[in-house]
Amino acid sequence: MENTSSRALAGDAAAMRELCAVAARGGAEESVVIPAGDIIVDPRVRFKCMIAPCYESGICANCPPYGYAIEEVRSMVSAYERAVFFRVAAKESEVSSPSVARGLEKAVLDDEGACVMVGAYYILCYQIVALIERRARELGYEPLGFTAGDCKEVLCFFQPACRAIKDRSKCRHPDLSRPSMEASGMDVYAMAADVGWDIYPIGAACRPGDVPRGSICGIVLVH
Repeated sequence: MENTSSRALAGDAAAMRELCAVAARGGAEESVVIPAGDIIVDPRVRFKCMIAPCYESGICANCPPYGYAIEEVRSMVSAYERAVFFRVAAKESEVSSPSVARGLEKAVLDDEGACVMVGAYYILCYQIVALIERRARELGYEPLGFTAGDCKEVLCFFQPACRAIKDRSKCRHPDLSRPSMEASGMDVYAMAADVGWDIYPIGAACRPGDVPRGSICGIVLVH
């Protein structure tokens, strides 16, 4: 029994390394395996999306007031053992400029193409989550992924509305669309700090040079 258990643990560790390698190959700058118990779920994070309302609040089925309630998230997290937590590094000059903030708030593209670049970083995050989920299933695990931001603006920017909200029909991108960590109440800043990553808030008034870089984080729980 002891040898069998040791082999199982070794195989599990190898699988987690493989999932981190998938994240790296997909474009993540850093990734780490953390116990599911280290995922910080704080209702204040989700409420921050609604008070004062984020301009993305309510425009997709995964963002407040839609999406999972805090207790649902806590219940889901408790059913998993560990998670692959990763981040995508974004150039500060491409994510911290007033033109980006204006473009995102008004849902229009800026002439410099900054909004397109921001969207590309987020799409990369969504793709990495999907890649990790797929590989985890191949390895015999049950994965559950969370991304970043608002999937309507990332995946359906040119659509008039989120189809899942408007007429309760199927999502246009079920293979990529996932709830964001922050919309689910996960404290991304605290979790990033806990694993030793430098992470900076980027607001509407942030300008190139105010922060050294941007970070877009995602996580995939596995069991």
